[in-house]
Amino acid sequence: MTRRAFLLGLAMAVVINLWPTYSSLIVHSSRADYAHLSVAFLIPFICLLGLNLLLERRGQGLSASELLSICCIGMVAATMQGEWLSGYFLGVTTAPTYFATPENRWGELLLHHMPRWSIVADRQATAGFYESLMRGDTFPWGAWGAPLFWWTGFFGAVLTASFCLVIILRKQWMEHERLTFPIATALLELTGVSGSVGTLQNLIRSRPFRIGFGIVLGIICWNIVTWFAPTFPSLPLLIRRDIPIARGFPGLRVIVHPMTIAFGYFTKSEVLLSIWVFHLLAILQVGIFDRTGFSIGGSDPWCSFDPAIGWQSFGGMIVFVGWGLWTARSHLSAVFRTAFTGRGNIQDAGELLSCRTAVYLLLACSLYLILWLHHAGMGWGPLLAFWFGTLVLYLGLARIIVESGLVFLRGPITAQAFTWHLFGIAGMGPASAVSLGLTYTFFCDAKTFGITALAHIPRLGTAIAPTHRRFLVPAVLLAALAGAGAAVGYTLHQGYYTVGSYNFGASSFNGSGDGAVGIWRLTANRIQHGTFGTDWNRVQFLGIGAAFTGLLFYLRYRFPTFPIHPIGFTISSSAFLRNSVSSIFLVWMAKTLLLNFGGLERYRRTAPLFLGIALGYLTGIGLGLLIDIIWFNGNGHLVNRP
Repeated sequence: MTRRAFLLGLAMAVVINLWPTYSSLIVHSSRADYAHLSVAFLIPFICLLGLNLLLERRGQGLSASELLSICCIGMVAATMQGEWLSGYFLGVTTAPTYFATPENRWGELLLHHMPRWSIVADRQATAGFYESLMRGDTFPWGAWGAPLFWWTGFFGAVLTASFCLVIILRKQWMEHERLTFPIATALLELTGVSGSVGTLQNLIRSRPFRIGFGIVLGIICWNIVTWFAPTFPSLPLLIRRDIPIARGFPGLRVIVHPMTIAFGYFTKSEVLLSIWVFHLLAILQVGIFDRTGFSIGGSDPWCSFDPAIGWQSFGGMIVFVGWGLWTARSHLSAVFRTAFTGRGNIQDAGELLSCRTAVYLLLACSLYLILWLHHAGMGWGPLLAFWFGTLVLYLGLARIIVESGLVFLRGPITAQAFTWHLFGIAGMGPASAVSLGLTYTFFCDAKTFGITALAHIPRLGTAIAPTHRRFLVPAVLLAALAGAGAAVGYTLHQGYYTVGSYNFGASSFNGSGDGAVGIWRLTANRIQHGTFGTDWNRVQFLGIGAAFTGLLFYLRYRFPTFPIHPIGFTISSSAFLRNSVSSIFLVWMAKTLLLNFGGLERYRRTAPLFLGIALGYLTGIGLGLLIDIIWFNGNGHLVNRP
């Protein structure tokens, strides 16, 4: 990690949090907080690669290791903005006081159980944020000081624990299981590490790259014309269509998404096959349930499109994560022996952190997070259930993404839903229920906070010069802090000193049911009216999913050529996957035809085409944002959507 790489990375961490915040809240243009590989990072990074081509001609260009260091910093820092963190953190911690009324009884049901240090407890301070300050008023530092301090420590502990976990598992995933890391592979191609033939300069010269780039950018430019001439026909890119199957059955959703196609090309064919096959089976299962009138109740916020398949998929994810940890038992045992006794056989000289540092940091941060939530009011039973569900989703999605490369992905249910229905309000009590609502600050929609980006850092770190690797961990964490400060600070400034956050139009602040207000409304209703305990129907479906996934693992162990991978079952119920499955099917079919008729050599020669598709899409997003800023500021268009 050179000094200029760190400074450039720090500057990028600020930029990649400011421009998407400005785009979504002020311009109302493309959002950048959907994907696990955020376009908030990719667009500035591609611009940096282009600028570096010019600097290289003058002998001042960044080295491949420096580019990778900046890449690592940017990937993680991009998870600080919008839906990942800043939006829900600010919404969840301000909504209880601002939206509390005598009619909804939030003062009695919610605020009574909330520690004052965990939220912005001053009603006047939150009113200024939602409605903007009166002329001459100053920022209410006193009201914000405690929550900003304690939540910063909490978020830092989550990121540090996640970082340590993926560092511990790097050797297992890379060397023992040989996972493919499609996203890291694409980024290594772009940066040109180890003389890769896929550097940006060589890609630009590639005809397949120019074809993919031109097609996608041409379609976006064509559609931009329709912004000025609404009667002009648009081309079907990112236009959602639902194809009906039968009465009561969810429709087949068709969207051609360039990012899913581009990164799916680097994913194993068996993983792609399992995803779309199990998604079709999930649709059929939901349709049969609807036609027969079977139901286990409503779905929780940001969970699967049907609770039955969501819970069975989560059961599958528990087995998926458990199987992975069992497979890694020898490696994990060696890591912990090395950390505690120094007598393990792990050589950690080239790792981002030594075994001892990684293990002790992981344990310390885990203990801090447990005590933090307990001090916030969560009982020991719900607390352990929540962190168990969080670990399953965090580790499961990290493993799935490094193996599949899917950039638009969510878990089947949230850790909050798992805890709610495992205990019920009767089993956890109001205080635990309220503290569980506070966890939506960092875990809003089952896509996890940071770990899916962090999971790629140890892989990318192996391509960085060994003398610079140990500086990568503090650099990434410091840049994440700077990025979070930029996103939160800018949002607070716009809320207090311009239009007020209520007028942003974002669900986190406008009182809509799919944002922070919806979370607290649901929590208050369950406290007030709920007497239910454990939902055994959901637990039974969780057991069914666990047993089925265990069968899949047995079949793959017994028959090595068995074509269906368990990954597809664990995420088949994700609502976001409905928007990606058609693109996954297209790229699976393209890969299958290429490998069967053209062989591995043809597959490799076609890779630049898909990288061109990704870069054409990113260029189109940037162009659309510039046009929205100039001509449609405040009434922008969503070029980027999941």
